[in-house]
Amino acid sequence: CKDGSWKWVLTRGMVISRDAQGLPLRMIGTHTDISDRKNAEALVLKQAHFDALTGLPNRCLLRQRLDSAIQRSQQLGQQLAVLFIDLDDFKEVNDTLGHDNGDLLLVLAAQRILDCVATNDTVARMGGDEFTVVLCDTHSTQNIEGILHRILTSLASVFQLGNEQVFVSASIGVAQF
Repeated sequence: CKDGSWKWVLTRGMVISRDAQGLPLRMIGTHTDISDRKNAEALVLKQAHFDALTGLPNRCLLRQRLDSAIQRSQQLGQQLAVLFIDLDDFKEVNDTLGHDNGDLLLVLAAQRILDCVATNDTVARMGGDEFTVVLCDTHSTQNIEGILHRILTSLASVFQLGNEQVFVSASIGVAQF
């Protein structure tokens, strides 16, 4: 568009007359702006695959990414690890400071976890205060331990929730493939 924005357009047309050699002479057609429909489809796809609060993949997308990671690990002979993270004492924060602060804590915790892993790894929110991480190509147990240490240290640091400072810890379960 003139203003720099983009629109989705559905174009349909047909030849209505041809010359003696069979080349098109005249065509008729329509152009329809389908931007609203495409935006609605994108929103439905996002809602089906991503957590509304944190923007992280949800269970459905996690399952797809985990299946792909397992296939890739099998093909390339690489290791893979799945981490299950539960924030300790989250309920107390939520109950004493309110759900808005609890939601903010979840968003900040999600970002901290993301900051501790590689871009090709998946961090997903399972619901409540539970997260799952798929670590691709982990190379060694020491590599996994280093990532676990970074996540635990990051989550143990103070969270600033408005005027309140909050400390939580986390429990992590690990499965290696």
